[in-house]
Amino acid sequence: MPERTRRPDADTRALLQQIASRLTAERPQHPMRESLRQALALTFATRRHGYGTARATRAEELLLAHAPAVEKDTTRQQYAEGLREIAGGAR
Repeated sequence: MPERTRRPDADTRALLQQIASRLTAERPQHPMRESLRQALALTFATRRHGYGTARATRAEELLLAHAPAVEKDTTRQQYAEGLREIAGGAR
């Protein structure tokens, strides 16, 4: 079963919420970019599980599997709202 069709685990949900908070706190009206989605997944997974660890790699993979690709003309705020929905609610 593809990762995106399953509910994220607790760690992934927490990381999605943290990323959403970051996006709404910093320039929420700016455009969201695919490169930022990828960078945030790496950054937050590494902060939580350590640089170069297997757990960080897996956390990054799960984040990218659950966080949807960025659609054109989406703001950071709008993307954050989608992440919160995937993570299971607003925070």
